[in-house]
Amino acid sequence: MDRTAETRAAAETRRAETRAAETRRKGPVGRPRGFDADEALERAMRVFWEQGYEGASLTDLTSAMNITRTSMYAAFGNKEELFRKALERYTEGPASYGVRALREPTARQVATAFLHGAVRATTRPDCPAGCLGVQGSL
Repeated sequence: MDRTAETRAAAETRRAETRAAETRRKGPVGRPRGFDADEALERAMRVFWEQGYEGASLTDLTSAMNITRTSMYAAFGNKEELFRKALERYTEGPASYGVRALREPTARQVATAFLHGAVRATTRPDCPAGCLGVQGSL
């Protein structure tokens, strides 16, 4: 992703967070969700991780999330927004080794921690193989 795209993505994320915060301040509109949004996002993350962005259809996503398309749009926005949220979750979870590696005191220790973290995150038997970021861009 080039810097311009990263800047646009960061700005869109801030706008979405602002809208979400405004919605929370105003209180819920309509009836409460009948599903666990965190669990649904976790499942969507795994679908994107296994199939990539283009390979994951809305049917694949909503089936794995066990929700309707209407609920998906209401809770997460469109497919692109859902992917961004799934990528954030991946970055804060399985790929959090990157941030931790940068805290190491030397460049050699940063590189070592990053490589060890990458191997652990992308070869876990209970997770899809590879990196969600790479899968999403293929």
